[in-house]
Amino acid sequence: MEFINIHTHNHNTNAVSVINLFPEDVDNVIPEKFYSVGIHPWNVSKINVSAQLQIISEIVTKENVIAVGEIGLDKLHPEFDLQKEIFLKQLYIAEELKKPVIVHCVKAFSELLEILKDEKQTVPIIIHRYSGNITIAEQLLKYGCYFSFGYDLFNSKSKVMKVFKKIPKENIFLETDDAYISIENVYQKAAEIKEISIKNISEYILSNFNLVFGNIYPK
Repeated sequence: MEFINIHTHNHNTNAVSVINLFPEDVDNVIPEKFYSVGIHPWNVSKINVSAQLQIISEIVTKENVIAVGEIGLDKLHPEFDLQKEIFLKQLYIAEELKKPVIVHCVKAFSELLEILKDEKQTVPIIIHRYSGNITIAEQLLKYGCYFSFGYDLFNSKSKVMKVFKKIPKENIFLETDDAYISIENVYQKAAEIKEISIKNISEYILSNFNLVFGNIYPK
């Protein structure tokens, strides 16, 4: 049974993981592992944008750099207009190179929906650590979005558990993000909420993974 971790900041993981890198970290890419690379919305005012976009354009051509991300929009942080501008530029790179996108979105789902409507992306979009309600999720599903969940599933007071239960298994992923928790424990909790076996949920997520990323695992 495989436990796929769709988004982690842990570079030492032994699981089948998509390890998040920022453009300045791309020298750490190891051929045997999977990566995503992108400019995080928290960092947009701290960087040389042109240089980092160029790095992303080059590094995501590598076979094991399988996604652009995490990129996105976050209204809890400043420079929202700049966030949106850089988000769009990275979406264009992903579209040109046919790479899926891992999205960070906080309190900006109306803007994200507007972008998805206007831009008509053809590459898969994965919303990592989804925090919206089921109504927003249903709108995002119309654009073929996927949703990733992690340690928020353990918070019984969070709406995330109820949202996760309602989202189709064909549109879910699981992750650890930057939490000190094992992906195996996340799978166990997710199976409990969905009221299915761990084996069943792992089969769905493996199928989703290969559908999104083109049958890259196992080789």
